[in-house]
Amino acid sequence: MSYAMSRAIAAYRTAATTVAPPAAVTLLFDEVLNAIVLAADHLRKKDYERALVRVARATGILRGLRQNVDLDIDKSMGQQLIDMYTRNIFALNSAVTKPDAEERFATLAEGLLDLRNAWADMTTLAPRNLQTLVKDIRNERIVAECF
Repeated sequence: MSYAMSRAIAAYRTAATTVAPPAAVTLLFDEVLNAIVLAADHLRKKDYERALVRVARATGILRGLRQNVDLDIDKSMGQQLIDMYTRNIFALNSAVTKPDAEERFATLAEGLLDLRNAWADMTTLAPRNLQTLVKDIRNERIVAECF
């Protein structure tokens, strides 16, 4: 098991022991989304090493979530979740090297945000806003504040 994967699993286990499981998963998705926002910011600044570290953080958490899917509860739903996590891991890793990485990150974040908000509906955590997230990824908020 890689260091990143063990960190993601440890983060999940720590969160699972201090808050309810749906809240823990919601917070882990928040961490993934924050890592995507920061990776986009690092790419704009041409700090590729830090962008890769942020993507590795996001994919490590997704790998941890994927590993904790229980197929005994609902095999069909569990397999769909595993496939979703796997596709997002591959998509994040490939997006970071593309010239349109910000757009790809925004698209990936939109899907992950839907899933995050679905988990948040089972908790007392507030839903996260899509427009704000996309603005953060595309860095539109700073431009709008300058005018």
